[in-house]
Amino acid sequence: MRAFVSGLWERSAVRFGLIVLLTLLVVSTPPPEGLGESGRNALAAFVFTAGVFSLQPVSLPFASLMVVAVLVFLGVADVEQAFSSLSRPIVFLILGSLFLGESLRKYGVTRRLALLSIVISGGRLDRLLLGLMVIAAGLSMFMENTATAAVLLPVALSISSQVTDRGKARELIVLLVLGISFAASLGGMVTIMGAASNAVASDYLSKIRPWGFVDWIAYGGPVFLVVFPATWLLLLRLKPPPIESIDISQARRELTGLGSTSAGEIEVLTTLGVTVLLWVSGSALERWLGLNPSFMSPAIIGIAAVSYLSLRGRVEWEDVKGVSWGFLFTIMAGLSLGDALNRSGATAWLVEGVAPTLMQAPLVVLLVALVLVSALLTNVLNNATVVAIFGPLIINFAGMRPDLDATQLLMSLALATTFGYMLPSASGRMALIASMGLITPREMLRSGLVVSLLSVVLLIVVFIIFTSVGLW
Repeated sequence: MRAFVSGLWERSAVRFGLIVLLTLLVVSTPPPEGLGESGRNALAAFVFTAGVFSLQPVSLPFASLMVVAVLVFLGVADVEQAFSSLSRPIVFLILGSLFLGESLRKYGVTRRLALLSIVISGGRLDRLLLGLMVIAAGLSMFMENTATAAVLLPVALSISSQVTDRGKARELIVLLVLGISFAASLGGMVTIMGAASNAVASDYLSKIRPWGFVDWIAYGGPVFLVVFPATWLLLLRLKPPPIESIDISQARRELTGLGSTSAGEIEVLTTLGVTVLLWVSGSALERWLGLNPSFMSPAIIGIAAVSYLSLRGRVEWEDVKGVSWGFLFTIMAGLSLGDALNRSGATAWLVEGVAPTLMQAPLVVLLVALVLVSALLTNVLNNATVVAIFGPLIINFAGMRPDLDATQLLMSLALATTFGYMLPSASGRMALIASMGLITPREMLRSGLVVSLLSVVLLIVVFIIFTSVGLW
C-alpha cells in the first residue's frame, strides 16, 4: 500500500491536481476584510506559484510559464502586464551574461582553468578543493550557476577516479561536488546577473533609488569575501579529504595537450574583462563624456559585447542555443507575480497585517528573521519567487519606519537565498548532483544544514558591522 501511495504521488498529474485544488480553494474563499477580490486572486496566484515551484509537477521553466498564464486566468494581470517583465533591462543584462558564459565554454576556458588549478595545487586536496571552488565562484558571477557546476563536475569525477579505494573515492567525490555546488551559489551573490533572485531584487531597488552593477557588488562582494573562505574551511572539517594528495601528472599532460592559449580564448577573455570594466565604470563615463544616461547601461554593454564577438565570428547562434532560457522565464515569473501582488493591493494588505507586530522590532531582529526565512524557504521555493513575494513587503514596510533602509533589508533577503543547500529542490546545482547519484539525500541535508547555518550567521554579522559603521 505504501509503495502504491508513493508511486501515485510521484505522478505529476496528482501533484498538479493538488496545486490546482488549493488555488481554487483560495479563489472560492470570500476576500478577507480590507482586501478586494483582485487581492484575493493575487494571493491565489501566490499559492499556485509556491505549489508548482515546491512540488515541481513539471520542470522549472514550464512552471514559470504556467505562473504567468495563471496570473491572466485569475484576472490579476492582462496579457501585456504578464509578459512585460521580459522586456526589462535586467533581463537583457542577464541574457548578455549568459551568452558571454557560453563563449567561455566554447573555447574551453573553463576546462583550462580547472586543469590549471589542479596543477597549481600540487595535488594537495585542500588546495585543489579551494582552486575548484574559486573557479566555480568566479565563473558563476557571470554564468548561470548550474551550467558552471555542470562544467566542473566531470573534472571532480576525473580526480576521484584516481583513488583506487572505492570508499575513499566516494568520500572524495562528495567533498568535491559539494564544494563546487556551494561555490557556484556563492559566486552568484556577487553580481546582479549571478542569480535570478538578484535580478528581481535589483528591479525592485531600481524603482526606489539609483541602482546598478557596482551598487550590488558593494553589498554582495563583502559578504562573499567572508562566507566563501568560511565555507571552504567548514567543508574540510565536515568532509575531511580521505587522502592527502593525488597524482597530478595526468592533469599536467592534459593541460600541456591543450597547447598555448588560443587567439579565441584571449579575445573572449579580453572581451569579458572590458565588459566588466564598463559595467563598473559605465555610469561615470557617461557623465564624463556627456552621453545619454542610458547609453552605457549594463544591459546595453552586455549586448554590445556579445554583438562584438558575433561580428568577429567568435560566437555563432549555434553556440548559444544551449543557454538556459528557463532562467529568464523564472525571472519573468517572479517579477510578474510581484507586480500582481503590488497592483492588486495584496502587498499593502499583508504589510498592514504584520506591521503591528514588527513596528517596534529592532533592526537586528528583522535581519535575523529575514535571513532565516529566506534561507529556509529557498530550499523549497525558487529563489526569485522568495524575493518577488517579500521584496514589495519589505519596501512598503520600510516606508512606514523612517529608521529602516529598504535596501539593507531587501539585500539581506536576496543574498540569503544563496544558502539553499539542504534539498535537491533548493537549486539546479543541488538537483544536478542528486540526480547524478553523487550524494545521498542524507548527506546533502546534513552538510547543507550546517553550512547554511554558518552562512546565515556570517551574513547577519557582516550586515550588522557594515550598517553600524555607516558603510551601508
